[in-house]
Amino acid sequence: FPMMYGAVEIFSQVAMVSYAMSSWKCGSQLPWGNWGEDYYMTHCMDFIGVGRIGDFGVLGDNMCTGANCHDAWTGSFHPFKNVGVWMECWGQATVAI
Repeated sequence: FPMMYGAVEIFSQVAMVSYAMSSWKCGSQLPWGNWGEDYYMTHCMDFIGVGRIGDFGVLGDNMCTGANCHDAWTGSFHPFKNVGVWMECWGQATVAI
């Protein structure tokens, strides 16, 4: 994946300190006006030199990698857009705990 995916983004404290200190560069030097937040953050963090780690196990995502609701090690599940479907997945995930 060439950029962050909008369902979940996780940043370290060091990354956020770098962003707090240098985000002005992104605002003044990147053409961000029509970008979504995930596209903006990907490009801004790259621009200010913050590295990336792809941890695709933290998100169970039916859009890309599949959502195994029985996996208690997954931190979040996406997309479950109505309460019933979300509750069903949550129930399966918490049974394993």
